[in-house]
Amino acid sequence: MRTYYAILEVTPTASSSEIKQAFRRLSKLYHPDMNQGNTRYQDRLFEVIKAYEVLGDDSQRRAYDLTLSRTQTTTSNTQSSQAYTARSTQANTDYYRPEILTFSCNQTYFFMGDLIEISWDCKQADVIRIYPLGYMDELRGKIVYRVKELDAKYLTFELTAVNNHSSHVEKRSIHLNNGIYMNFTETDQLEKVNYVSPQHWSMGFLAPLGRSSRKDYGLRVALLTLFFLMAFFYQPHFDHDGTYSFICTVLIYVLLICSARRLHDVSRHGILSLLLLVPLLNIAVLLILLLLKGDDLPNKHGRKPRF
Repeated sequence: MRTYYAILEVTPTASSSEIKQAFRRLSKLYHPDMNQGNTRYQDRLFEVIKAYEVLGDDSQRRAYDLTLSRTQTTTSNTQSSQAYTARSTQANTDYYRPEILTFSCNQTYFFMGDLIEISWDCKQADVIRIYPLGYMDELRGKIVYRVKELDAKYLTFELTAVNNHSSHVEKRSIHLNNGIYMNFTETDQLEKVNYVSPQHWSMGFLAPLGRSSRKDYGLRVALLTLFFLMAFFYQPHFDHDGTYSFICTVLIYVLLICSARRLHDVSRHGILSLLLLVPLLNIAVLLILLLLKGDDLPNKHGRKPRF
């Protein structure tokens, strides 16, 4: 709201003569005769007259100044209180805002069977959820997750921290590459992870998945050879003539599976294990598989076997 001093366009310290001069000047400026009866200027003239009636009288001016001083003090206090309230509200809001200090993983890519360690550290959160692991009970902690699927090109973990008091939500994500889609080179650094075999040792006889080291492959071939010799010497005691042929077929199939896993260890396709079905050539292929050194780095079939 404009003060009377502002209406007369003078300062609160103006003298009585200055106020009178201002009144005369503005009266002429806003007089209807000077503005062709414009009602807008007529209203301004009424404001000037009312202001001069108060400021032109010394007693009324002193009373007006006192009232004006109190009003300004009240307004100042109100503004200060509003500013304090706004700052307090902002401080409370910030206090109840959840914060994710750290959210990390012990590796950047994965294979089936990897034990992935997820770590987190949060503040001012009531609910913590890590997708797809579920809800966590602590603001800070670690959890181990074993990868069971290889279908996706990426594996994503998302941390969601919620503060129920302010309804604020903070999120952070980790994206891991699927190792079967990566091309590893000699310059790649091996990550120190708690890697375990994606399947039991016995499953290496049944499915051509993963890699098999020279030592592991040698033990598997020796075991298959032992079974073949047992079947060969026990052949006269079989009740049916086709039993021996069936056992040999199963042993050959298992040998092809084991050989495919050995080929994976040297970054070769498992289909090459069919060369073991070619007479004479199979001896050379078997010796090569037993002697050929595997890759030191991970390849698309998995990490370097520990055994």
